[in-house]
Amino acid sequence: MLFIVASCSTKKDTFLNREYHAMVTEYNVMYNGELAFQKGLTEINEKYEDNYWKVLPIEPLTIYDDVLEVPDYSSIQKGTDKTKKGKEKKKPVTPFDIAEAKAVKAVQKHSMNIGGVERNRKIDDAYLLLGKSRYYTSRFVPAMEAFNYVIKHYPEANLIDETMLWKAKTDIRLQNEDVAIVMLNELLEKEKLSDELREDSYTTLALAYSQLDSIVPLINSLQKAISVSKDPYQKSRNLFILGQLYRQENYMNRSQETFQELIDYRKAPYKLKVYAEIEKVKNHPEGSDATTVIKRLNKLISIRENRPYLDALYYQLAEVEKQQGNEENAIAAYQMSVHTKQAKDFQKGMSYEGIGNIYFDNSNYAKAGAYYDSVLQLSGKLNTKRIRRLHKKRQSLETVLVFEEIIIRNDSIWEVMSMDKDEQILYFNAYIDTLKEKEKEAKEKEAFLKDLEKYEDTGLASVNVQTNAGSGKWYFYNSQTKGYGSQEFRQQWGKRKLEDNWRWSDKSVLKRDLEEDEEQGSVASVEETTERPEYKASYYLDQLPSTLEELDSISALRSSTYYQLGLIYKEQFKEYELAAEKLERLLVIFPEDKLVLGTNYHLYKIYSELENDPKAGYYSNVVVNSYPNSVFAKMILNPEEILKERATGVSSESRYKEVYLLYDAGDYIQAVYDISDALRIFEGDPLVPKFELLKAYCIAKIKGKEAFEKALDYIVLNYANTVEGKKAKELLKMLK
Repeated sequence: MLFIVASCSTKKDTFLNREYHAMVTEYNVMYNGELAFQKGLTEINEKYEDNYWKVLPIEPLTIYDDVLEVPDYSSIQKGTDKTKKGKEKKKPVTPFDIAEAKAVKAVQKHSMNIGGVERNRKIDDAYLLLGKSRYYTSRFVPAMEAFNYVIKHYPEANLIDETMLWKAKTDIRLQNEDVAIVMLNELLEKEKLSDELREDSYTTLALAYSQLDSIVPLINSLQKAISVSKDPYQKSRNLFILGQLYRQENYMNRSQETFQELIDYRKAPYKLKVYAEIEKVKNHPEGSDATTVIKRLNKLISIRENRPYLDALYYQLAEVEKQQGNEENAIAAYQMSVHTKQAKDFQKGMSYEGIGNIYFDNSNYAKAGAYYDSVLQLSGKLNTKRIRRLHKKRQSLETVLVFEEIIIRNDSIWEVMSMDKDEQILYFNAYIDTLKEKEKEAKEKEAFLKDLEKYEDTGLASVNVQTNAGSGKWYFYNSQTKGYGSQEFRQQWGKRKLEDNWRWSDKSVLKRDLEEDEEQGSVASVEETTERPEYKASYYLDQLPSTLEELDSISALRSSTYYQLGLIYKEQFKEYELAAEKLERLLVIFPEDKLVLGTNYHLYKIYSELENDPKAGYYSNVVVNSYPNSVFAKMILNPEEILKERATGVSSESRYKEVYLLYDAGDYIQAVYDISDALRIFEGDPLVPKFELLKAYCIAKIKGKEAFEKALDYIVLNYANTVEGKKAKELLKMLK
C-alpha cells in the first residue's frame, strides 16, 4: 500500500513515479482509448457509402460542417454532451468521443510536467490519440492544436513522424494543401521511415493533390503508395481509384490492368472486387460488340455472393444494352436494378433516370416525366448538380405536357368547328358509341368478377388439387378433381347432351326469354340514354364556342402554344425535328402576325443545324425579303459581324451590368439601343430573357403601359419556360 501511495504522485520526478504513471497510462487509459479508436475506424470503413459512379475519395470520411461545440468529457460516458454554456443535449456517443475522453483523462491524471519538462513518456501518445479522435469528428482546429503541442514539446518522441503525418492530413482538411505537401515531402526524405508510415504519407500526398485537382502527381503518389503497401484495405482502395483515374485520362489499357490487379489481389475486400468488375465493363469501347461483356455481367449476377450488389450489376447491364441499341432489354435490366431486395436509394435513382432518359430520347415525355419524378422523390432534400439539372428538366417536361394537351384540345375543337352541322352530329354520335362500348366492357368485366367471387364462395375453387406421382396439376389432367367435378355436375344439372345451350331443357323457353331480354335491354338502353346527357349529341354541340370572341381566343391560344412548344423543343431539348414540326404546323394554321417573323427565323436556325437541308435557305429568304429591316434579317445577313463582336471578349454578364447602369441612371433610350445590340450579339445566350425583360421596363418608361404590355407579351411567348417569362406573365395579370 505504501509503495502504491508513494508512486501515485505526479509531482515527484522519481523512477518509481515515472514508471508507474507510464504503465497506468499505457495499459489502462490508453489501451481502452485505442480500442475505441480502432472500433471507430472499422465502423467508418464498413458504413461509409461510396458513390462508385464517381472517382472515390482517397480517404472515406464524412465532413460535418456544424461541429463547433466542445464536449464535457466527464459526461461522455453517460451518453450526454454538455456545451461550455452548460446546456445539456442528447447526442449519440461515438467511439471517437470515447477515445478522446480517454486521451484527455490520460493527460489530466497522469501528466508529469515538472519544471516545464514532461516526465511521463506516454503523454505524447495521449496527445496524438486526442488529435486523431478530433480529426475523425471533423473538429480540425482542435485536432491541429493537439498535433502542434506534440511537435513543439516532444520533438524527440517516437511518434513524432506519425504526428507530422496527421498534422499534414489536418492541414489538407483546412485547405492548406501546399503546407501539407512540403511537410510530407520532408517526411518522405527520411531513410528510417517505416513502410506503414511511408504508405500513409504517399496516400496523404495523393489526398492533397486530389484537393488541388493535380492529376499527374496524384497518380504518381498513388503508384508509390501501392508499391510500398502494408495495409490491404488501403492498397485495394488506392488501386480502385488509380484505375478510375487512368480511365479519366483515357488510358484504357492501364485502367483495365489496374482493375484486374485489384480483382486478383487475394486480400482485397470482396465488395471492391465486384465493383472493379463493373469498372472494367465501363471501359468497354462504345460501338463495339458487347456479347462477351453481357455474358460476364450475367455470370456475376448469377453468383449468390453478389446479391448485395445486384442493383449495381443490373444497372451496368442496362447501360451496356442501351449502348447496343437494345432498349427493351435495357429497360428490363433497369427495372431489375430497382426491384432487387437490397437496392440502395441512390442506385434506384440512377436506374429510374436511365429509364426516363430512354423514354425522353424517344419523345415519350409523359413516361419520362413519371420516372424523373421517382428520382426526385428518392433524392429527398439532396441538392446536387445532377438533381438540380434533373429538376429543371422535369419542370420543362411538365410545361411540354401541358402545352401538348392544350394543342390536342384546341386542334380537336378547331376540327369540329370546321364541319357543318350534320358532320358534327355524326362525329359526336361516333364518340357516344365509343363511350357506350367502353361502358359495356366495364360492366362485363365487373359482372365476370362477381361471378368469379360466387364461384370461389361455392368451395369448388378450393378443391384439393394436390396430385400424386404421375397425375397432372391442371383440372382435367387430375382424375380425382375431374371425378369430383363430374359428380357435382350430375347432382346439380342431371344428365345432359353435349350441345349448345345445354342448360335449357325446352329450347322454346330459351327463345322467348332471349326475346324478352332483348326488349328489356333495349328499354334499359333507351332509359339510360334519356337519363344521361353525355349520350346526346346536343350535350356536346351546346359546349362549342359560338361567338367571334371565343373563336379568336382559341385561335390565339392555339398559335401561341404551337410557337412556345416549338421554341422549348428547339432551345431546351435540342429536338430539332419536333421543333420544326410544331413551327411548320403553326404556319399552316395561319398564326397571328406577330408570330410569323419569329417562326420563320427559328425554322431557318433549326434547318441550319440539320446539315445541308435546303429548307434553311427557303426560310432565310422569307425573313430577309419579307422583313428586311428586322433584327433577325440583320443576324442572317451579317453573321460575321456578330462573331466579331462576340470575339471582343465582353461577356453577356458584364454587358448586362453595363446596360443596367444606364437603366438605373434613367437613360432609357440609350439602354434600349444597347439591349438591341446585345440581343443580336448574344443570341442564344442564357441571359437573353433578362435582357428582354430589362428592355420591357425601359419601354414602359418611354412609351407607357400599352407598349409595356406588348413587350411583356413577347417575353411570355418566346421565353415562357424561364424565370423572366413567368415574371412577365405575372406582370401582365397585374396590368390587366
